[in-house]
Amino acid sequence: MDVLGKNILLIAKPFGLTSFAVTSRVKKILNAKKAGHIGTLDPMATGLMVVALNSATRFIPYIDTDEKRYVIQIQFGIETDTDDITGRIINQKDSIVTVEEIKRVLGQFIGAIEQIPPDYSAKKLKGKRFYKYARQGKVIEKKSSRVEIHTMSIISFHSNKLVLDITCSKGTYMRSIARDMGRALGTFATLSAITRLSIGRFCISDAATFGRIKSGDFDKGFLTADQAIDLPVLFVKEADRFKNGLDINVDKVIVRDEKGVFIGIGKHRDGKVHPEKVLNEDI
Repeated sequence: MDVLGKNILLIAKPFGLTSFAVTSRVKKILNAKKAGHIGTLDPMATGLMVVALNSATRFIPYIDTDEKRYVIQIQFGIETDTDDITGRIINQKDSIVTVEEIKRVLGQFIGAIEQIPPDYSAKKLKGKRFYKYARQGKVIEKKSSRVEIHTMSIISFHSNKLVLDITCSKGTYMRSIARDMGRALGTFATLSAITRLSIGRFCISDAATFGRIKSGDFDKGFLTADQAIDLPVLFVKEADRFKNGLDINVDKVIVRDEKGVFIGIGKHRDGKVHPEKVLNEDI
């Protein structure tokens, strides 16, 4: 079902569920015919997921997911086959790092960096997921990916465990950051906890929970598809032609800013909108 036309849901993922399980549960609770999610989280991860329902699933590619924010915990001294605490320990070292040492290497992980995805990841090689090769015990040659770490700051460091606040581009693996930071410090490390705080402009503070939607409380977390898409708004008179897959003529359009405030009239010209009449409150 659509909740008053609102068919995009911001949901707080609990610990232990796969992203697929979260999406399936939302679909069942809301009696939706279709559902799809944006931003996969591992079962051990918590935090924000975006779920599209019914016809809104076709708009998933248009939703901004370019920047994400996480709080992660890194445990030093061990390395696992999955690069997180759920995996089998494959390397271990009885060494204690210091916060001063961490600060010295932190700069290596900020900006544009090359990153090797974990063996247990959803990346594909020849149409097959990495984790499927790993489960079969097959070693594959993985190429590095260029990702962008916008900010990285230390929240706390205690008992050889580091907590970081990170904003980054999509496609960045927190497990790879944990693994590589351990190696940069001459030891081993693995991801021991992770929470996603935001995807694009959506924040975990705006998300619903399973408890809320099960109780029929739909006041939080639900958006219409156009609210979720960060694109200009166009009002047309020939809506039926557009719905039937036919081209429409666009001459003048109402222009609003990102907050929905009217700022003027624009004229469509060669794929651009030319300001024809601009609202200037100073005049």
